[in-house]
Amino acid sequence: MATIEKKGNYLHRILTGSWRFAVRQHIFCWDHVGHLLVLFVFVGILGIATLNLSIFSPMKRAFDDFSMTDVYYEIQRNSSVEIDTTIVLVDMTELRNRSDIAQIIQQIETCKPRVLVIDLLFEREGDDTMGNIDLINAVSEHSDNIVLSCKLTGYDPQTNSFQHRLCSFFEPFGTFHWAYGNVVQNQTGGCIRKYSLTQKYQSDDAYSLPYMAACMYQGIKPTKEPINERTIVYGNTDFPVISCHEVKRFSKLLKDKLVILGTISTEEDSHITPIGKMPGMKIQAYSAQSYLNHHDIIQMSKTTSILLALLLCYFCAWIGFKLLHMPQPICLYSMKLFYFLLAALLAWVSFICFVRFDYNINLLYPLLGVALVEESRIHYKWLIAMLQLHTKWKFPHRSIYHL
Repeated sequence: MATIEKKGNYLHRILTGSWRFAVRQHIFCWDHVGHLLVLFVFVGILGIATLNLSIFSPMKRAFDDFSMTDVYYEIQRNSSVEIDTTIVLVDMTELRNRSDIAQIIQQIETCKPRVLVIDLLFEREGDDTMGNIDLINAVSEHSDNIVLSCKLTGYDPQTNSFQHRLCSFFEPFGTFHWAYGNVVQNQTGGCIRKYSLTQKYQSDDAYSLPYMAACMYQGIKPTKEPINERTIVYGNTDFPVISCHEVKRFSKLLKDKLVILGTISTEEDSHITPIGKMPGMKIQAYSAQSYLNHHDIIQMSKTTSILLALLLCYFCAWIGFKLLHMPQPICLYSMKLFYFLLAALLAWVSFICFVRFDYNINLLYPLLGVALVEESRIHYKWLIAMLQLHTKWKFPHRSIYHL
């Protein structure tokens, strides 16, 4: 009889809800909110420190240069690397004479490529008059399908435009397709992960080398698009590289392809990428391939990333509190296992979204927040203890961390 009466009281509490039960649930929720507020204070202090203290500048650079795509490329390239024959690289590092370069251009054109990108800049005329003439003739004869490299200089932040353009010496001698080869870097010497489609040159729009090459390959006219900066997808692909002395031998490989002529092994034109140091012409190849195959990688906005971080941190605050009630050392190992599995799950979901759906999840804020959850929990518990001892407020005594 007593058991039935006890069960009846319990059911009554569930159905009607006692005041204490409701308050307990409410305080339980607000404790985790308070926990998150302490976490925000930590992140805020870290952000202020990295912006104002030079000792933290390496940390700021690391945050600015953080990208999970580096991990994705490493995973893909560890499994297998496929050769994409849509783009073919012709290495002319050994050539120094302009007549020889002109001859190679003529040989490549006899193979009938769809587009030929000349990733070279001939700044001065020099003393080789015959070589200059041969070069001008070779480029002019096939100017319809040739994209020539130039360099934009003199950036003006007020007008958000470049004031000067450095082209090859033969610019005045014909009408050519000029496209800039400038790379996009977050900081000097930083990792190259993006390319741009257009830049403002004085009052006109200038197109990038990979974008113009990809448009000509597709037979479309380059235009200014809404999303200008795009992600370079390095992935698990590579490109065939042939020597300039073997153009005739691989004529079938070059036919109807996007061919890039340049230097493959010069240190001055090498840049840092997520998959290692790479020559500029290869970066241009990956950029063109990214536009052809992926067109645009959708980037998670900063706001969405912060909201995701909020949800994950709240979830970790709740799970962490549950795990604290486990006996030691099971609690310690369970906590480490939980955070390891959570990080692995986030990385796996992000990898699938990037590879399958061309969507890049910004994990900087979620991972940073999750990493500081347990540290902020310690300080929140200390704050509750201090409020219990030195104030007459009621809510610290109703806290789930009440001593």
